[in-house]
Amino acid sequence: MPIFQSKSGSLFNQAAWEDDQQKGNQSKSFLESADDAANQFILLQLSDGDKRVLNTTEVVPKLQGTEKPDINMLLDFEGFKIGSNENIDPKTKATLQLKVGQEHKITGLEKLFYCINGGLDLYNEIKRKRAEPKDFKQSTETALGNKPISLPGGVGQISLNVVKHDEPKWWQKIFTFAKSDSAKNLMSLIGFGGITEVAVNSIAGMLDNLFDKAPEILFQSQAVKLSFTQAGKEELGSDLSTVKVSCLNPGLWVMARKSDYDTILGANPVYYSGFGILAPDGMSEIDALNDSGNNPFSKITYAIIKAKIKEVDLKENVF
Repeated sequence: MPIFQSKSGSLFNQAAWEDDQQKGNQSKSFLESADDAANQFILLQLSDGDKRVLNTTEVVPKLQGTEKPDINMLLDFEGFKIGSNENIDPKTKATLQLKVGQEHKITGLEKLFYCINGGLDLYNEIKRKRAEPKDFKQSTETALGNKPISLPGGVGQISLNVVKHDEPKWWQKIFTFAKSDSAKNLMSLIGFGGITEVAVNSIAGMLDNLFDKAPEILFQSQAVKLSFTQAGKEELGSDLSTVKVSCLNPGLWVMARKSDYDTILGANPVYYSGFGILAPDGMSEIDALNDSGNNPFSKITYAIIKAKIKEVDLKENVF
């Protein structure tokens, strides 16, 4: 079974799924098996105010996308929280692939994709315990050659796949891991910026072939289509109020399993940025770090991503 190659070319319509959840429906896409549905990730926006987490359909784009219709985006992994119910032993590793794809072409040029592959050491052998969320703090900018992710029209698609496995022989050859308590990261990232979909599929196929047996899936997703500007939202929704469009703003995003959606929204969390963890409102960071029994986030596996987004006109740089 391909892990990093999408089993279908379709997108996961998170906006429609959120609408179903709010109506109390538990339907799933006909493209999803039970396992796919359980591990399909969702994107949420951390926010201020009484509601700390927003659905993508509740997000009102801060960027207008009128004078400058396109965006440049930088993504940083702030943390990767491994749920206490995940089976983690000293040999447990993981491989990550984050793909961001363009939805529009620039003056006839082919749509491009940005593919980031990473190695995660889920167990800290020095501390003799599972890795902490802050251990995975890492910028994708260096992996992409210090170049931003460019999305024409302010819209794009994002997919994330994370699979858990034992350490294979090729591991040290591809990724370098920190083995001390110095200020090094446990995550190593290799990026491919501005490549075609054919090239992305080739990379995914090579990763699929690295495994002798099927690894355990933490996240496996179809791509989610998103707008990052008001103009992009109006285009995707045909300027109709009855069409739901998934949007995200600059700031902090949560990537989590669909099955944890209600838990995250119901807990009204705060984010402790120094530790890369979520906690219910009113819980101290000490209790949150100890994964206390009254912490609903202790068993949840999730990623926190910081997004920096700027409006640009990509046509200005096209001859």
